[in-house]
Amino acid sequence: MPLHSRVPRALILLIGATVPSLAEEGPNQNFTCTAKTFNECLIEAPCSAWKRSGPKAFKLDTKIMFRDKPVQGEVISGGTIGDTLETKCGTK
Repeated sequence: MPLHSRVPRALILLIGATVPSLAEEGPNQNFTCTAKTFNECLIEAPCSAWKRSGPKAFKLDTKIMFRDKPVQGEVISGGTIGDTLETKCGTK
């Protein structure tokens, strides 16, 4: 096999191993919140940060930085934030 065909393959493998997928979702994501209140911060988080656990019930599956402090695992079940997340994110 000629050298010139090996180089592109090696580069693709190297880049693929070091650069995370842009569409990757899950608990390894981080989100820095710019909202003034914690509730606004939860609503500001992208839908990919939330895991649906029931009707109007969501669990924060991503680490959010709020005022330089990490938040993860927050559970929302109904209420105003649950209604807002239901409207924003719909069903997954």
